[in-house]
Amino acid sequence: MTLFIRNLIALSKLRVVSLLVLTAVCAMWKAEGGMPDLAVLAAIVFGGTLAASGSNSINQAIDRDIDSLMLRTRSRVVPSHKVSPKMAVLSGITMIIFAVALIALVANWTAGLLTLLAAIIYVFVYSIALKRTSWNNIVIGGGSGAFPPLIATAAVLGEIEIIGFYLFVFVFFWTPPHFWTLAVLLKDEYSAAGVPMLASISSLKETTFQICLYILLLGALCWLPFAIGFGGLTFAIVMSLMSFYWLLRSRKLKDPQPREEVFSAYRLSLLYLAVGFVIFCIEPHLPWY
Repeated sequence: MTLFIRNLIALSKLRVVSLLVLTAVCAMWKAEGGMPDLAVLAAIVFGGTLAASGSNSINQAIDRDIDSLMLRTRSRVVPSHKVSPKMAVLSGITMIIFAVALIALVANWTAGLLTLLAAIIYVFVYSIALKRTSWNNIVIGGGSGAFPPLIATAAVLGEIEIIGFYLFVFVFFWTPPHFWTLAVLLKDEYSAAGVPMLASISSLKETTFQICLYILLLGALCWLPFAIGFGGLTFAIVMSLMSFYWLLRSRKLKDPQPREEVFSAYRLSLLYLAVGFVIFCIEPHLPWY
């Protein structure tokens, strides 16, 4: 039983899921204007973790042939035969069903259906339809990772509102430069596995151009909440500065860089999203807001 639980946790990719949960919690706090209802908060945290973990589990079953060819992923529990593909899919479906039911019953059906939609996009659009066929795989299919703040705000407000939609768009445009930076690091592995990530089918110069283009777009998006009236200058200024720093670090990728330099730019993208959501969440409570 202990081994089964350990393998189930490995299927879930909880380190990846933790950032998604952070975006959801911050979005809930922003939408509520303070501490949200504890039952709804718990449903979003637990249900969101289950839904994302279930989607990751199914993804590992689908990608087992690709994962077995890549050094970074060949030790995962499905390609290493610690968990069967059938068990991974069944575990994933069970977690997703439970997550949708929990969020729908404790929060509302809008949030529950959005949770189901996010899982469907990740499994069917990204994992099955696009990952092996198009370099736009992460642009379109990766949008499933933008759903947590939209789900969270719907759980609080009962419907899709502008704050949730803005945060969805923000994560949607953050996702490509984040993953393309990782793809620069792993371009040879993606090429060997036949996965058309941008860095594996284009030059470093073209990949870097696309990364920088998205970062510039994010820098502009930082000012939208202030312009419309649901955000302040603190978020706009801090995230503009972080966008500029991320842009400077990413420009270097057009030329071959040491592995640690590329990985550092990748970690910076993670910090960028986490800092952005925390500031967006706490900004209304700052004395100068």
